[in-house]
This record gives sequence, C-alpha cells and structure tokens, in this order.
Amino acid sequence: MRKHFVSPLLAALLLLIPLVSVTLAAEQTIKVLNPRGYRPEVQLKPLAERHTDLNNKTVYLVTSKQEGSHIEVVLAKIAEALTKRFPHVKIVNKYKPSAYMSDDPELWAEMTKNAQAFVYGAAPSCSTTHWDTTWTALLERKDLPGVVVIYDTLIDTAKMTAEEKGVPVRWVPVSYPPQKMTEKQMTEATDKVIKALITPLSDNEKKTGKYTPPKPPKYAPTGTYTQVQEYFLKQGWTDGLPIIPPTQERVAAMLKGTKHKPDEVVGTTVWPEKWTATVEKVAINAVMAGCRPEYMPVLLATVEAWAKWDNDSTIRSTNSFSYMQIVNGPIRHEIGMNSGIYAMGPGNQANASIGRALRLFITNLGGGQAGVNMMGTQGNPSAYSFCIPENEEASPWPPLSADMGYKAGESTVTIFSGGWCHVGNYLNGNLDSLIRAIRYFEWPNGVVLLMAPQAAKLQVAKGNDKNAVKDYIWKNVALTMKEWKSDVYYDWFIEPALKGKAQYGIKDLWPKEYLGLPDDAVIRPYPRKNIHLVVVGGETNPMMQGWRFSYPSTASVDKWR
Repeated sequence: MRKHFVSPLLAALLLLIPLVSVTLAAEQTIKVLNPRGYRPEVQLKPLAERHTDLNNKTVYLVTSKQEGSHIEVVLAKIAEALTKRFPHVKIVNKYKPSAYMSDDPELWAEMTKNAQAFVYGAAPSCSTTHWDTTWTALLERKDLPGVVVIYDTLIDTAKMTAEEKGVPVRWVPVSYPPQKMTEKQMTEATDKVIKALITPLSDNEKKTGKYTPPKPPKYAPTGTYTQVQEYFLKQGWTDGLPIIPPTQERVAAMLKGTKHKPDEVVGTTVWPEKWTATVEKVAINAVMAGCRPEYMPVLLATVEAWAKWDNDSTIRSTNSFSYMQIVNGPIRHEIGMNSGIYAMGPGNQANASIGRALRLFITNLGGGQAGVNMMGTQGNPSAYSFCIPENEEASPWPPLSADMGYKAGESTVTIFSGGWCHVGNYLNGNLDSLIRAIRYFEWPNGVVLLMAPQAAKLQVAKGNDKNAVKDYIWKNVALTMKEWKSDVYYDWFIEPALKGKAQYGIKDLWPKEYLGLPDDAVIRPYPRKNIHLVVVGGETNPMMQGWRFSYPSTASVDKWR
C-alpha cells in the first residue's frame, strides 16, 4: 500500500482550519431580537395652576419622618425664604403620619382643603424619592400646586416617576447632606423652590390626553458576536456577564417550550416600571440568560409571580434587596434541576440560568436600571441568581407549594423578597442557635429557613412537624417593646401596621394589642405567617440557613406548559 506523506507545515495548517472557522463564524454579522418590554400607556394630566403671590396663602411643608434624611434642614430654609419673600404667607410643617410608601387620604384631604401650595421633601433614597414624587403627582392631579425637593443623585428617579404618572412634576435638587451646602447653594435651591411654586405653566405642563410610548424596535442593531455583546452591555440590557445573542432561530426554538402564543401577555406590571411582557419577550431574555426551551413554563410563571406582587419599593431601595425563587413539583426533574448537594451553588444549568433570567426580566421587561431606579447602596451577590428547587423527595414534610395552597403534584414557582443570610451551618438541628442569630436582624418581618434533609429529619425525631418548627421559632424569637421600638423601621413600617395602615396591601401582621404595651413587655417580632421552611440540599449533614426573606408570590408552572 502506498503511503501519503503530509508535511509538518501542512499538518499544522490543517489543524488550524477548525479554529479559523470558529473565529470567522464568531465574527459573522448576526441579527438579534430586542429584549425590551413595553411601556404602558399614560394618561397625561396638567400641573395645577400656580398662585403668583403667596401672601395670605397657606403652604404645607411635608416630609416622611425618616431618620438621617436631613431634609428638614432644607425645609426650614425654604420656610425662611418663603416668609421673607411673602411676609403674610402661612407655613404649616407636616410629617406624613403613615409610612412613606403608603397612601394617606386623610392627609391629602387636609392639604387640598387648607393649602394653596405645598413643598414635599424627599429622603436620600430611591424608593422614597419615587413615592414622594408619586404623592406630589397625586396632589397635582387634585389641583394643588407643589414641588418636590430631592437629592441630586436621584434626579433620574424623579424624572422616571413623573413620566410614569403622566404629570410633569416640578422638582428641585439639593446635595446630601444639606448641612454642608454653602449659603449660596442653599439660597439658589430655595429660590428655585419659590420659582417652581409661582411660575405659570409652560405649554408642555398643560398637555392632556393619552400618551402611548413608542414600542421598542423588533430587532436590536446587527453586528458581530463581539459587537452584539458590547452593544447590549452598553445599553444596560445585561447583568454584566456575557449573554447568548437572542437570534430569531434561538428565540423560535425557545418558544417551542410552551404552547402559548408569542404575543400573549404574561404580565402588565413587571417591576420596577410596571411594563408589559409577552411570551416572546420572555423567550428573548431566556435565550440571553442561557436557558433551554424546556424551562419556559418556569420562566413564564416567574414573570407572572414577579408581576403580581408589589415589589416596587424593594427593587428601588438603597437597602440592596434581592429575590429567592423556589421551584416545586415534577417540573424540577423534567428540566434537570439540582435540589441536592450544592443546590445553592454553581454547576447546574437550570438552577443558574432560571435564577439569572429573573434579573434580566427585571432589567429588560420591567425597566430596571442600576443607579436610576435600582439604588442598592452596596448591591447584593444573590441578585445575580438565586433559584433552587425544594428537595421534596428527601423531605419528611409537605412542600412549600402546599403551604401556598397548591395541590400535591402541581408544579409552582415562588418568589420571596428580602436578601440577606443570617449565620448558617447550624449543625445538629439546633434551632436555638438560629434564633439567637435572627432575633436582632434588621426589620424583623420574616424568615425563610432552608433546612438540609437531615436537619428536617432530626426535628421529626424530636416529634416536631413543620408547623411545630415554625411555632418554635415564632415563640422564641422574642424582644422587649423597647428593643422593638429601637428598630430603624418601627416608625416607618411597624407602627403604621399596628395602627391598621396597610403596607403593600398587607394587614394584621402583628396583634394590635402590641401598640399599648409597656417597654418591658415581651413581644414576638416575626409575624407567624411570615415564617417559612424549605428543605433543600444533600443528606450529608444537618445544615440550616436562615434567610431574611418574606412576602412570597407563587404562580403555577403547569398553566404555562
């Protein structure tokens, strides 16, 4: 047999052909779909007409009572400036009695009856600025002219909120902390406030009717793989990590994971900006996250669960919240999720990419933007991806989905909001160690206890069922009223709730009797219904982790198959 000789140089070139082909393929121009959701239609409302002279008029100076905001310093200077400019003006200083995010019809009625103008002072917080701009817009709709004073790092927050409400709210920025503002800076700010209160309306501020924001283009700009990555990153459409380019072919393949039509609406209030998301838009972002088509029912249920619960303040907050997804039912095995060893760590495509997809949904389907309407001071690493399936097979108890009212065998996804871990690794099922860790955790509104199967089984051996474990935590995480009142959120959240002021639509978190107790009385700071238990992990040791999460929102996965 005749042998063929191949030179070493030719052999080397032949080896390079696949590499060159991959490089050329990577640099081919690709056409990708636009991942952005749809902004809602807005009913435009003019600003209230201004009084050019505030003499013999009443001006309310309103703010939420928030420690550390220092906005009262600015409001005091505004009162001085108003009195100097209009000697016969009447100034009424008013703290908003309910939490900053709560509607307050009694206060609005008082203001519209007694005031001819108002100034609303915001705190150095994205969520507070959003809500204070919201209440300013509401009062303008009630024909009371005003201006909101905000901190200069939050101008975009006020702008986006005003656009969402359809009211061209006037605002004046100041720097934080205002005590360090020069006399010239403070004078300029107070002059702008007065100007905002008395200057007649511009043509733009008189507009009425409906405004329909333009829909995003169907396609993003074409380019090479590298150019697509750079463009998506520059637009703020990613989580900072490389994405899978959402080509028409990949999105079409993703859509095969559900029987629902591409243009079907999944949610009309995707937070933070309450945009509308369709099945196709979910599929586009799912491709970007690295998901597989069979994950689509879970992804669609995730958007539904996210959109139906009010996550407005948590997503905007400077407190750096994040979200936990728990998957229950047969879908866990169908898509290959890991509920055992290293379930909360990297390595499983379904766990990781479904968790990542939620972050892309918040960004692209809800209009979230870091530094604009997502203002977490430090951010949160669990915001990248935190999706786990419950280890139902190794659990001695009914799953979380049953706690949420679903039947056995139903597949569901539950989203919790919160975002910080208490000390973990409580071996030997020691609930008292957990209790010591969570007793003084900030804003004691809820906890999700993640128990490894062995930890759950140790509790069963002690004669405790799931509810007994929850009851034990609830009864033994105790504080005195004095300690509870010292919590930073007591004035903002807890006391209003005790007085029957609903927060996020939630009532009866704590017994109303707590309100009149003496400082040395012992109370239970965790509402019983806000203590949740999920079994997850391998059966190597009885580990537990307590996470500061609450307010579950659950949706059926099966309806999206």
